[in-house]
Amino acid sequence: MSERMASRDAQGSARPTEKTPNRTASAPPHGTAAAPAPSAQTPTSAGLAGFGPRLASRDRREEIVDGAAEMFAEHGYHGASLRDISSHIGISHSGMLHHFESKDALLDGVIDRLEEHAQVALDCAEELAADRGALLRGLAEVWHPASLPIRLLATLDAESVSEDHHGRYRMARLRRVHEHILESCFSAFAERGLLREDADPAFAGRALLAVVLNLAVREKTVRPLQHRSHDDAPLKDLAMQVATSFRDEPAEESAPSPEA
Repeated sequence: MSERMASRDAQGSARPTEKTPNRTASAPPHGTAAAPAPSAQTPTSAGLAGFGPRLASRDRREEIVDGAAEMFAEHGYHGASLRDISSHIGISHSGMLHHFESKDALLDGVIDRLEEHAQVALDCAEELAADRGALLRGLAEVWHPASLPIRLLATLDAESVSEDHHGRYRMARLRRVHEHILESCFSAFAERGLLREDADPAFAGRALLAVVLNLAVREKTVRPLQHRSHDDAPLKDLAMQVATSFRDEPAEESAPSPEA
């Protein structure tokens, strides 16, 4: 994780640290009327740090991590073998092993990407807390349920319930970082008197991330089976979730316009 990534205390709070986390065997972490519905369009590139399209000039190692991220998001860590990934990328199995000696090493590279993505969100946390419209735009750009980083986060997070999962503690820490960012947004809103009196910022942040990850799964399971007449959309659902914590309907906010 980048040097600026927040560390967690026993209560789950986050503060900047200059020490790069140990990736091997660290201890597990402790720890309104609806706003204008944002668009359901494909996520923008703003929040996809490290997950851009593969280019011919890119380093082969980075290309392998790209392909592994796609395969792990689609099939899970246990469901995608090194041979599957090398075939997906179009290189030989021996070529794969030249860059990554094991599947665990490749998973480390993929989680590095997820940490870069989380760092982007952490860096813009203050902007996200500006108003409800800023948070909705952040959901579209950083936490879009159909984006590769979020689909990957949802899949690996679910798999990491297994105690023998190589990325178990890093994935738990990543989830806590995302929860903390969203919690800090709701805390800022509460300080300005924008939330309902009974709204708990910590719970609101955890609940919002849980809905994000749930929708990431839904986008790959339920949505492909739906008829086009269904008007539900992931960002619309997220806007409704955000609205449940707010005191009343906000003034006009510049959020993405709704789409079918």
